[in-house]
Amino acid sequence: MKLSSATRLRLADRIRREWYVFKVDFHAQDVPGGYRKARRRELRSDLTSAAADVGMLQALKDLGPAAALAHQFLLAEGRKLPHVWTGMITFTVILFAWVGMAMATVNALTDAAKQFGGGRSVTVHSAWLGATVTVTHGERLLSAAIGFSPLTFAVFVLVSLIAARAWRYRPAWLQRRQASKAPFTQTGAVREHDHR
Repeated sequence: MKLSSATRLRLADRIRREWYVFKVDFHAQDVPGGYRKARRRELRSDLTSAAADVGMLQALKDLGPAAALAHQFLLAEGRKLPHVWTGMITFTVILFAWVGMAMATVNALTDAAKQFGGGRSVTVHSAWLGATVTVTHGERLLSAAIGFSPLTFAVFVLVSLIAARAWRYRPAWLQRRQASKAPFTQTGAVREHDHR
């Protein structure tokens, strides 16, 4: 039974290869997923073949920086693309900031209710960015409620879409339609140039 070149790679070489492929994939995050998947598979195969000839370190050196290769993938796409990962990271950061702010507000309101309450039950609340935090504190009672409005969700989504540059997204049907018109436009431009 003949071993494939992939199985002959040492563990260290496989780790180097996968790390390089991951970096290229991360830098090319804006390239559509299907195209990126095919490029990953092709890159793994090319690196494995090159490593059999010159070694993994030399193969990686010959390819150059991962960011430069990813930039070539972006250029090959031929259009400005949305930054999907930037939008997802922005959404996550905003979400964690909102949760942190909510917890800090609950803590501050709990302290305020303790000071104002004395021996009786007191309810305090605070509102910001469409979110409402309510704390009730009494001698044998402590409750906190956090509510958010559609405004809160809208801010999360809108800021994330702006960070992702979502207006650059084009659905597949629109891409096909524009691709089918492209040859006629180029031919027309050539003819017009020839007449001049």
